[in-house]
Amino acid sequence: MRYVRLLATISLLVVLVFILSGKPATFTAVGNAPTIQVKRSSSAIAITADGTRLIAINPDSNSVSLVDTAALKLLAEIPVGVDPRTVVVDDAGLTAYVANRGSGTVSVIDLQNQRVTAEIAVGTQPYGLLVSPDGRFLYLAEQGSGYLRFIDTSTLQTTRRLFIGDRPSGLALANDGQTLYVTHLLDNKITPVDTRWPYLSFLPAIIDQQSGTSSAPITQPSTSAIQASISLFPDSNLVQSMVLAPDGQTAYIPHTISNSGNRILTFESTVIPLVSLVDLESGLHLTGQQFDLGTLDPPGVGLPFDAAVTPDGAELWVLNAASNDISVIDLASRQLLAHIEVGDNPRGIVLSPDGQKAYINNTLSGTVSVVDTTSYIVTQSIVTTQIPLPPLLLEGKKLFHSSDDPRMSNAQWIACSSCHFDGGHDGRTWFFPFAGPRNTTSLHGMNETYPLRWSGEWDESADSEFAIRRENFGLGLIDGDMHCDLLPADCVKPSPNQGRSAELDALAAFMDGLAMPLSPGHRQGEPLSSAEKRGRILFEDPELDCLACHPPPLYSDLLPHDVGTTTGDERIGPAYDTPTLRGLYGSAPYFHDGSAATLNEALTRSSSGDEHDLSGRLSEPEMNDLIQYLLALPYR
Repeated sequence: MRYVRLLATISLLVVLVFILSGKPATFTAVGNAPTIQVKRSSSAIAITADGTRLIAINPDSNSVSLVDTAALKLLAEIPVGVDPRTVVVDDAGLTAYVANRGSGTVSVIDLQNQRVTAEIAVGTQPYGLLVSPDGRFLYLAEQGSGYLRFIDTSTLQTTRRLFIGDRPSGLALANDGQTLYVTHLLDNKITPVDTRWPYLSFLPAIIDQQSGTSSAPITQPSTSAIQASISLFPDSNLVQSMVLAPDGQTAYIPHTISNSGNRILTFESTVIPLVSLVDLESGLHLTGQQFDLGTLDPPGVGLPFDAAVTPDGAELWVLNAASNDISVIDLASRQLLAHIEVGDNPRGIVLSPDGQKAYINNTLSGTVSVVDTTSYIVTQSIVTTQIPLPPLLLEGKKLFHSSDDPRMSNAQWIACSSCHFDGGHDGRTWFFPFAGPRNTTSLHGMNETYPLRWSGEWDESADSEFAIRRENFGLGLIDGDMHCDLLPADCVKPSPNQGRSAELDALAAFMDGLAMPLSPGHRQGEPLSSAEKRGRILFEDPELDCLACHPPPLYSDLLPHDVGTTTGDERIGPAYDTPTLRGLYGSAPYFHDGSAATLNEALTRSSSGDEHDLSGRLSEPEMNDLIQYLLALPYR
């Protein structure tokens, strides 16, 4: 026993020496092995370090596809969890890991035997995923929980969880392996994290096991690893990924500017596609050096989503998910080299190790496009899956996520998903001349709470034709005038728009099929906590009268009410359709004008009738309990 403890102590001292010297133990070179040029950024497609195998995620098929790059053929389609989003492969090319956003798991795949060997239960909505160069650790961003998770690949156990903020999404790893960069979906912050941090917490757990004592995974939150954040533009949004130049000095972040402060909305001034540059040595956002894709690649592109840099550092390949294309930029001259059309809703790009080929995962085509990087020509399209959605829903989903179709958007700029990414919301409040300020709402569960929109001006999902024409600036899916062509209030009419266009009906069917998910703490049917139970009692208290307008199970009476939130900017109010309380955990800000950043602000807001002002009526603990209950909706 003394010998075991001595060995464990020596191991800990060795790691401490590496940490203090700035050399993490996980990335020690072996012999004279050459440095491998791989893309260390989370993506919807991955390639083995030797370039022989591709692994592409299939979100709607709940699978990944393994592709032979020499024969350019599908080797296997491997079932994984629900709604896989990103995939990463270790440097040895033996194991792949898949983040399944819908089932809250990570699938571990044996690439040689082409099968899943384990499913790791993780937090809510796992998204970005990376593996350390030596394969010892997985880094996982959990969009739903706000945590960054560290997983030991030998035990598949969590060693640490770090609360990192709202909706952590894309991951990128510095060349020295010491810093992990995390993007946030609806935020302009890039959060750097010290990857050496888990070793000091992990090794004592090994020592405890060797000494015979119990040692559960250490999962307490800590902020000791978080470094100073990097700020992009104030309106930076939909930040899905981040890629590094081969020399590790510059980072490229494809994203969208949601220009919600602009009151004169035109197609080119509403959402702006660009790539920001960050100097990683100084940690500074290089303002003025960004690539404005609308200018570089006219007439425009939609939803920059992922990117890759050629091994020589000369070219940046930007993948645009809504306009279904790639913008290739010469980094020296800052000029466009090529515009390449690919498949539907591309969400991942990776280059071969020699830089001769680019591979693009077209998630709504079920294909991988192969591009020759010298001629910039798509040389082949590999079918990787048969998407199992009914044709009507698949057509609607493609339309929802597309700015490529002129009927849906002008100059490829705006898709429905530009503001309602994945059917959710963009966290912004827009000003519409015909309505006033409107906080973007999630579309999940919308079919249960008709009428639609804050003023209830739509009585059917097919009234989205109005948004296509007036907000996306598209030509529209209906031939001729729509039934709400003049004012929003005109949409509520006996004559429906449904049935006038097969494509519009498909789009409406897709949106109506967006189900409301259970709250993060109750995804597996967990019962209410003690605080949530106390909050439910308060919510149902006749004195507070919450149930008058928000009765379960929809938590909305589906009627308009004037609750004193109208300002001078309003064009339709003062009555607003009662919003459902389901999904409050992810729908901030609140009210039609987004004037309450938190639920506490919403519940202490004074108005002429004090409809929502509970200040002075509840103690601070009671207010916290009520908020905990509201954040738990829906829980069954």
